[in-house]
Amino acid sequence: MTFSPRRIFSFCPASLAFAATVALGYFSAFWEGAIDPTSPRGASCLILGAAYSLLGTIDYIHVRDTLSGWAKALYFCVQGGLLVGILLTSHLAAQMFFCVLPMVAVAVTLFGTAMSAILVAGLFGMSIAVNGHFHGTGSLVSFAASTLPAYGFVMMFTRIALKEKAARARAESLSAEVERLAVIQERNRLAREIHDSLGHYLTTIHVQLEAARAIHQEDPARALEAVGKAQDLSREALVEVRRSVGALRADCAPVPLASRLRELAAATDGWGAAVSLEILGLPRVLAPDADHALFRVAQEGLTNVRRHAHAKSARVLLDYRDTAHVHLRVTDDGRGAVAGSTGSGLAGLRERVVALGGRVAAENQPGGGFRLDMEIPA
Repeated sequence: MTFSPRRIFSFCPASLAFAATVALGYFSAFWEGAIDPTSPRGASCLILGAAYSLLGTIDYIHVRDTLSGWAKALYFCVQGGLLVGILLTSHLAAQMFFCVLPMVAVAVTLFGTAMSAILVAGLFGMSIAVNGHFHGTGSLVSFAASTLPAYGFVMMFTRIALKEKAARARAESLSAEVERLAVIQERNRLAREIHDSLGHYLTTIHVQLEAARAIHQEDPARALEAVGKAQDLSREALVEVRRSVGALRADCAPVPLASRLRELAAATDGWGAAVSLEILGLPRVLAPDADHALFRVAQEGLTNVRRHAHAKSARVLLDYRDTAHVHLRVTDDGRGAVAGSTGSGLAGLRERVVALGGRVAAENQPGGGFRLDMEIPA
């Protein structure tokens, strides 16, 4: 933390309380005529009080976290010297002992428990000694009994204030950390959306254009058909992006999951793996997050089939028969996954599904090919 004179000399609650307490002591002395500002002693007392209050405008709570131990000790000694001068020139008349109380708060704030207890005891003893010197030893007991509760109250209140400040700083730190984690979580969510939606469409468009390039000399008509499908897919990709952006809008009418899966299965019909869709049970309305997760799993599964599997056929099964869960399976007859291979797509799917209380399993099938299973509460 850097040293800032503007920050240290500030009218914080602590400095205002310091000045107000000193002013209260002086007011009582003037009211009772114990201090004559026209006399040399009274003028000296006023000057000492002004300097004492000016240094009291230091935000000593900030000083505690900014200055070294020697600097804190120097500040306390300077203020302690001014306080002794105030008590001596005022003869500790009226309620001038109030001037000691701010230094009690300073001692508790700047130093540890043991040192602050020693310093507070010293301040209390000093005020007792000055009172005995000017007002006789007969008043020591009554003076000590009347002022000791004030010392205890200031110490306790200062401790509470410091703990509250530390708790507030901790809460602000935790709030900043939560905000940072929320930003990271949102970035991860957007990354999954980009991968799951645009990644699928770009892969399928690539398949169509690659097929068109391979057959454009032998069969220009089919090549042109593939280019047309690629164009249609690019249009669908734009629609999907707009749908994702507007997913939270109230006026965005949801497209049934079954219809979206049929479009997904037919997207590359005739090129690459032939995709079939089977729906078991009676389709029902699902929560938007569940509906979206099911579509993304199917989309990722078919994207991987077209990109890696070298499969001739693929099958998407959507099962509503379990009243508590919805099950989705994507299978193919391709070469299966290479041992040790990993991908960000499946990792993103697991994060998405686990967050909804579901599960995802991906493995090679015993007879060949690959299987992607998902089950989600719905």
